[in-house]
Amino acid sequence: MEQPLSQVQETLEMIKRFQECSGEIVINGKDLGIADVLFAAENPGIKVTIADSSKLLLYDNSNYLQRLITNGKIIYGVNTGYGGSADVRSDNITAVQKGLIRLLNAGFGDVFDSDVVRAVMLVRANSLCQGYSGVRQEVVDLLVDLLKHDIIPVVPKRGSISASGDLMPTSYIAACMMGRPDLKVLYKGEEMMADEALKQAKLMPITFITKEALAVVNSASFASSMAANVLYNANVAVLLTEAATAMSVESLCGKLESFHSTIHEIMPHRGQKEAARNIGKLLHGSKLTVQELAINRTDTEGVLKQDCYALRTSPQWLAPILETLQTSVKRITIEINSANDNPIIDHRKEEILHGGNFQGISIAVAMDQTRQALQLCGKLLFAQLSEILNWKYSEGLPPNLSGCDINTDFGFKGMDIAMASYCAELDYITNPLTNHVLSAEMHNQSINSMALVSSRMTHQALEILQMMLANIFCAHIQAIDLRWLEHRVYLDISELVSSSLLGERFSYQIWPWYKFAFTRRDTFAHLSREHVKKNGLTEEEFVSCMSTKMEKHLEILKTSNGQDLVADMLGQGTRKLYHFIRQKLNIPFYDGHLDLDTSLQKIYDAIRKREICSVLQEMFTDSD
Repeated sequence: MEQPLSQVQETLEMIKRFQECSGEIVINGKDLGIADVLFAAENPGIKVTIADSSKLLLYDNSNYLQRLITNGKIIYGVNTGYGGSADVRSDNITAVQKGLIRLLNAGFGDVFDSDVVRAVMLVRANSLCQGYSGVRQEVVDLLVDLLKHDIIPVVPKRGSISASGDLMPTSYIAACMMGRPDLKVLYKGEEMMADEALKQAKLMPITFITKEALAVVNSASFASSMAANVLYNANVAVLLTEAATAMSVESLCGKLESFHSTIHEIMPHRGQKEAARNIGKLLHGSKLTVQELAINRTDTEGVLKQDCYALRTSPQWLAPILETLQTSVKRITIEINSANDNPIIDHRKEEILHGGNFQGISIAVAMDQTRQALQLCGKLLFAQLSEILNWKYSEGLPPNLSGCDINTDFGFKGMDIAMASYCAELDYITNPLTNHVLSAEMHNQSINSMALVSSRMTHQALEILQMMLANIFCAHIQAIDLRWLEHRVYLDISELVSSSLLGERFSYQIWPWYKFAFTRRDTFAHLSREHVKKNGLTEEEFVSCMSTKMEKHLEILKTSNGQDLVADMLGQGTRKLYHFIRQKLNIPFYDGHLDLDTSLQKIYDAIRKREICSVLQEMFTDSD
């Protein structure tokens, strides 16, 4: 039996599919991927082609509905009112369709970014291609043409309860298709009215017949499209969280014992086993981690026997996160490949079915759970960074990761404060939307999903998590460089100071290495003459020697060769990420003379724009 893909395998496949997307997407109602939706969203003027099989379905389906209407059948949404007003009838079918769009165009205020609307137009066209909505091919053709000519309606952000679908926002796409004269659109990025944009693009506005206007708007495609975009980036963020955890183990000289296979085989959550395996492989070959089991190491009183929870229980913490993301991907992939309006027009069995595929609860639950997963990632990163920045827990790192005099420079303290702010905001917006449902529309829509709002909130959560990732990666490369400096300073000190000063008391209690490195003169003043070698080093000579050595070390860190020396201490996966941040993004060692915000913005941009995906592929291809 074929084994299901792991979360990392699914994510790598999504990244690969996105990279392999050409300038054209073929839609048939059943094969659209999350990566395709994101690609269309981010590429104005995308060419979309309707599969020949779908063209035939659209023809047969719309003709079947038209025959029923001609024969005098009363069909919901065609010659009736809508929702709680479905008790009225009308022979003026075109007017009924126009009336629907008019009643729904009630939005105002903040608007969606055009990439979100572009994704919705693709997903809506794909769903209609299934041939269950009673629309002519001309309807799907126009959606496709709008994408090709980059005519994107300006859509209000708020007003949808995602059942009966995302009626209000999607109605602005329908109004654009109708060429509403006072509707704002973006035509190749320039704002103008819909009728003028269609005219300039030489496209004819459509007159909706039968149930075509209802078919366009009556779905949760806004929620599912935004969810698809969020999920792609959320999966990337989870891989980055695993990578950050691996680097946390190195920054804190943590123990590989936490990722031992036996621990996770006897509590066999799939996500837990995968997280432990991924992190363990990223750390393979690391010289900064403790390889030996605790039972086999010499015990030292006053030293913790095991790592704190943020490292030791990270596989258990990550387990439901990985599993949740996989479940959410399955749900959203189903949604973007579904016929999800009402009623269903089935010419195959000659049936009209009144149901509720527009009910976006599966999307809402997927987004609520994804948002919680992202919050758990953020909580883990917050705990790890707190240990790295606090000298009481950081196993010998300078306070605040300062790269110079700790008496005058406070290093990453501002980042520490900001991280608490980010995490608190992330905690707040993680609250689920599905338990805030209110009855709507004459109590007809008495239960509804709030899926689009949940998707929007998850997008906000993702943005905050990406900021937290930028913070911790910036801290990691500083901490790792400081570990290399720590090793070099120990070697330097051993040459200059008698052996009686070395050992536990020197390392952990009296004179931390960074005081010799960054506050040399003050440190020398505490050394008695009996600790100076017999060749008679004076204070000036000691300070001069240490200064020369430190300047050399710091200069080495600025070079690619020096960064290679540092990377050689790291695991097979983490060293690739270190190189990417230090060399590709050109993030320097912090020595008290640089502003951190510039470095943080570079890392954040690389995450947000997914430039970092290339190195993730290298790192995790070795570990999947």
